[in-house]
Amino acid sequence: MPDNETARALLGVVAFLAIGWLLSENKRALPWRPVLVGLACQVTLALLLTKVPAITAGFAAATHAVDALQAASKAGSSFMFGYLGGGRAPFSMADPSAAFIFAFQALPAILLVGALSALLWHWKVLIVIVRAAAWAFGKLFGVSGPVGVSTSACVFLGMVEAPLLIKPFLPRLTRAELFIIMVDGLSVIGGSMMIVLGSLIAAKVPNAFSHLLIASLISTPMAIGMARLIIPGEASATSEPIVLTSPYRSSLEALTFGTLDAVKMVLNIAGLLIVFVGLIALINMGLAAFPHAGAPLTLGGILGWLLTPIIWLTGAPLSDLQAVGAILGTKVAANEVVAYSDMMALPPGALSDKSLLILTYALGSFGNVGSVAILIGSLSSMAPEKVGEVVELGFKALAAAFLTTCLTATIMGMIGR
Repeated sequence: MPDNETARALLGVVAFLAIGWLLSENKRALPWRPVLVGLACQVTLALLLTKVPAITAGFAAATHAVDALQAASKAGSSFMFGYLGGGRAPFSMADPSAAFIFAFQALPAILLVGALSALLWHWKVLIVIVRAAAWAFGKLFGVSGPVGVSTSACVFLGMVEAPLLIKPFLPRLTRAELFIIMVDGLSVIGGSMMIVLGSLIAAKVPNAFSHLLIASLISTPMAIGMARLIIPGEASATSEPIVLTSPYRSSLEALTFGTLDAVKMVLNIAGLLIVFVGLIALINMGLAAFPHAGAPLTLGGILGWLLTPIIWLTGAPLSDLQAVGAILGTKVAANEVVAYSDMMALPPGALSDKSLLILTYALGSFGNVGSVAILIGSLSSMAPEKVGEVVELGFKALAAAFLTTCLTATIMGMIGR
């Protein structure tokens, strides 16, 4: 007999798929094959990436590479910003933990990773990986070349940069194809943000980067399956092959333009964080004015209460349901950086190891309101003809991505203990 938590998690897998079916635009014409293939791929990848020694050793090596990137980023940021960027402080600190400044010590990693990503694309390293993954998605899910390229590239490049690879094809995509791209973009954490978030949670989550990478890798196939479940239309209408090439004329040009593009991303992230943290503070001030018995009302507390049934279905321990739900709700309402920061602010022992694992994977995506706005804006600028469809599908894509990451967290809670 499975224990109670495992039984709840198994029920959760069925429940999350059932919710997806309830959201479906055509409940009678369900493409069950891509849904089941997506779930099977998700479980298989989770087992391979966490249980096979050779693969876990590879992830350990990747973690060392990330540590090297973080050290290199710290060297650059401390040169530019001194002790604010992680260099040695010219005075003794009463609280060394307060020395971490997100803007000067975490965000600069995006610049280095952005430059290296452009260089690896120019050297065709990422192109080979994306081509192979796109071919696999085409065979497994029957998606078109443009959809396969965008979804496979999203883990490496991000939800805004990946669709740029298929910009000429975006106006010709069907509604179902466009929806797959949107759901996938909101279901993963792409490229440089993995490094940023990995450094943010490393003190509480061992091998943090490995967990974030695994979350994106196993969410990708289920994102396609969930998108097909909710909008079952034609997903292979665009049959023209995609030719991937480097837009750069030299390695130096790749490094230069990769850095300049990353600078824009850093400014966008910093601006959004300031606004969303400020808005949450304003909302909490307003809620505190309402009568209460004991602790004042907060947005996190309300969201925690509302999401408790969802967290119950993930198999998290009963004592942690509201705390996990509050942080997950913050992620959906604000963004993953704020949510992970809230997770790190919890006192030691506030969550069980299993709840911490489930929460780490549940937060591991761009699925939040702010990202929906960014995605709508970027796709609308790339394909103005599709602006109506993109706006209409925005929050439906967020719901699909939320269900996808809940499935990822549930599965990892069962097998990753």
